[in-house]
Amino acid sequence: MTALRVRAQAPAKINRELRVGVRRPDGFHEIFSRFTSIDLADAIEVEAGDALALDCTGLPVPADAENLVLRAARALADLLRIEPRARIRLEKRIPVGAGLGGGSSDAAAALRLLRQLWKPDLPDEALASLAPSLGSDVPYFLVGGEADVAGRGERVTPRADEPPRELLLLIPPFAMSTRDVFAEHARRTGGQGHIPRRLELEESGRFFGPNELALAVLGVNGAMRKYLESAAEAAPESSVSGSGSAIVLFGAAAEAGSRLAQRHPEAGVLRARTLGHDEYRARTSPPGGSQWRSPR
Repeated sequence: MTALRVRAQAPAKINRELRVGVRRPDGFHEIFSRFTSIDLADAIEVEAGDALALDCTGLPVPADAENLVLRAARALADLLRIEPRARIRLEKRIPVGAGLGGGSSDAAAALRLLRQLWKPDLPDEALASLAPSLGSDVPYFLVGGEADVAGRGERVTPRADEPPRELLLLIPPFAMSTRDVFAEHARRTGGQGHIPRRLELEESGRFFGPNELALAVLGVNGAMRKYLESAAEAAPESSVSGSGSAIVLFGAAAEAGSRLAQRHPEAGVLRARTLGHDEYRARTSPPGGSQWRSPR
């Protein structure tokens, strides 16, 4: 019997390395990146309803028709040729515009939960077919864990799990526009770029490789400089995540979080831990629902 109410988490991601290639005819840039899931997560609950409705709590986020959760719901309903009837509750904990993929993770979670509500036997491949049209990061969030992501984000190659890593997140009090950051990167590079055959972190032994959008992020908002300098002082490795404002610190001392919070009381300082494939699947699968497959 189909469950009338199902709930799951929608974890964030970080970019351990991000390379940006040429701008494609469709306007997107080719990328090659290593994504890793972390335990900072939104929570989503869906239940049967007379119409499609979205209630949001927690951090502020638009709940209009452009919200990726509602777009995912309509896309799945169109695929199933049904009316999109469901009440969706989103508890927002992942900061918006921080490069942590919260909106895309929410969309992937909505697809899994609404499948359980509307058509539990729908194969994973059907959800995967919808993901690219919703957002470049959505295909990854149907896989999770450690993965290489290429193309515009639609090519996802799971990687073997590494041991869990403890991280600090320094989150400035402003969001970044992905569109603006890529436009700034294109201005700086003329829309050109080179995608390497292998990521640098494969051979460097470091946790982070280069993020080739970092200079563009700084170019869009010069206030990032003071946060980047603080992160570099607080940890042996730090990196901007994706095209956003969040800075991820690896190897920071135990007291680094409190020191950063004192230095930047206007910013958010959060502890996080990386998630492997099994834990990601357990957190994102509806209780009592079908276990989606993570390709290996």
